[in-house]
Order: sequence, then structure tokens, then C-alpha cells
Amino acid sequence: MTMLSEDQSSRAQPCMLSEPGKHITTSLQQYTIDHPGSAEDYMNSGESAVFGVAEPPRRSRGRLILHSLVMFGREFCYAVEAAFVTPVLLSVGLPRSLYSLVWLISPILGFLLQPIIGSASDYCRSPWGRRRPYILVLGIMMLIGMSMFLNGDAFISALVSDRSLKSVWAIVVVMFGVVLFDFAADFIDGPIKAYLFDVCSHSDKERGLHYHALFTVL
Repeated sequence: MTMLSEDQSSRAQPCMLSEPGKHITTSLQQYTIDHPGSAEDYMNSGESAVFGVAEPPRRSRGRLILHSLVMFGREFCYAVEAAFVTPVLLSVGLPRSLYSLVWLISPILGFLLQPIIGSASDYCRSPWGRRRPYILVLGIMMLIGMSMFLNGDAFISALVSDRSLKSVWAIVVVMFGVVLFDFAADFIDGPIKAYLFDVCSHSDKERGLHYHALFTVL
């Protein structure tokens, strides 16, 4: 009896299989929660995804144009900087020997910090997603930098009465505004394109990049 019971206990137990289609239904429900769109979009995009990851649903032309407007705003701010930075720097009395330094600081910061920020964006767990918090923060930094280099002289004149200190602080504020704007405008390009690649299908990525190029030219 003992040998018989040991034999029975060591005998392989039957494998318990899940109900047919149960995991598919669960996957569909989870996809519907995470990604807005119809079930048909999911099933159509998942035809080739049996051995891979389901492709995101198609995005409308209006959504792609709205996304490209971010690039339009970035390039518009770049045009404002190109038109006004040199006259502003001349008006605050910046020595000509420091002109190259103003344009050199931002590329150096980008070379050192862009890989770090890109990696942090990849692992971001914000409720807003991985890219949108960085796009928002860098956009605000662009506006702050533009306000500083366009209005830094007037701001310092309202706060400082000493003429020598006023000139020094105006140069510092304007230079810091230019560097901050360049830094944010250079860095925001990465999260914008990464967001497009994260949420769009292959064909929509091509369309989105075409709209980016169009609005950049505008």
C-alpha cells in the first residue's frame, strides 16, 4: 500500500489548460484600457502580432497635425531668437569676445546631458506617459528663456538703480536666457519625435515626419 501510494503521488498530474480565447479577451480588454480606439483597430493591427507586439491603431490627420504644431512653435521661437538675440546682446553692452561663448555653452550642455535626459525619459513612469512631461517642462523652459533674453534689460533696470551693476546683471540675465532657450529648444526635439514613434503605426510615423518637415518649413 505504501509503494502504491508513493507511485500515485509521484505520477505526473494532468496539465490544466486555460479556456480557449480567455487570454485573447484579457489582452483585448487591457489594450482597450491602455489605448483609446475600437476593438476592430486592435484586431486589425494584431493580425501580424501573434509572434510580436501589436501595432498601435491608426491616427487621424488632425491628430498628426496637432502634434506637428509643437514643431511649428519650436521653429517659430528659433526664428525669434535668430532675429533678436544679436541686437539685444549689443544693446546690453556684451563684449564681442563673448559672443562665441554664448552660442558655445548650449551645445556643450547638450553633448553632456542629452543622453542622460533621453534615458530618464525612456524609464519615466508618470501618469502622463514617458514623453509628455519632458515636452511640457522643456516648452516652459523655452518660454522662460525667451522672456529673459527679450526683457532681461528692462527687468534689471526696474530692480537695480546702480548703473554699473545694472549693466553687469543685464548681460548675465540675457546670456542666461539665451543659453536656457537654446538648451530647451535643442532637447525638446528628441521627446517630440520619440512620442510620435511611441504612439503611431509605421505608416503614421512616416506621415507624422512629413508633417513635421512641412511645419518646420512654415
